[in-house]
Amino acid sequence: MNYRPTILNVLVGMFLAGIVICTILNYRSLAAHEGWGIVFMFGLAGVGILAGIADLILQLLIKNKKVVNVIGIFIAVALITWLLTGW
Repeated sequence: MNYRPTILNVLVGMFLAGIVICTILNYRSLAAHEGWGIVFMFGLAGVGILAGIADLILQLLIKNKKVVNVIGIFIAVALITWLLTGW
């Protein structure tokens, strides 16, 4: 199997990189108050990893790259909406 870059793949990479950068820049405030901010960042990283696993499964099941990208866009929009609004 050839694992190809897709829209969801790229967005997951940007999301995880953003979490790492945000954690490094705001470590003192995240670690304050018993460190619950760090726990929250690990939870967000888990959401990103699950989206990456979903992309891998989509690529294994569906061979058409356009269909994988369209489904990936829907997954990305749903995750972004959920993270921003609390759905």
